[in-house]
Amino acid sequence: MLVAGVNTHCNQLQCMPMVESRILRQRTTRVHIAIPVFIYGNNETGSPFSEYTQTIAVNANGCLVELEVRVVKEQPLLVTNLKTNEEMACQVVTLGNVVNGKTEVGLRFSQPSPRFWGIGFPPEDWDPADRKRPMPAKR
Repeated sequence: MLVAGVNTHCNQLQCMPMVESRILRQRTTRVHIAIPVFIYGNNETGSPFSEYTQTIAVNANGCLVELEVRVVKEQPLLVTNLKTNEEMACQVVTLGNVVNGKTEVGLRFSQPSPRFWGIGFPPEDWDPADRKRPMPAKR
């Protein structure tokens, strides 16, 4: 679906401006689970920062976390899943409520990655091609 506005559409090969439209991303089912993560990047002045936290919810396209460090929308970050040591580039897409000095921050991966979270039985609307298939029974 397309909506009026200006945005940049990126794929693995190039980024190109979309003059009159913005793609609304279809969201996948969120799973409420606490997974330890390490988030790092550069703040507005270019100084590096990092923070250990955990997810509130995850899906194939990213996660929701609480951060003490101040971030802004569209800020690029890197997130490491501390259970698997896998790293993924992401971007801040939402800033929520501040509670006890921590802000709820929505992060979107640079590309959908259902396997990043290591969930054994992901929801049905996560890409079936990326889900683990049972091994055929041995005879």
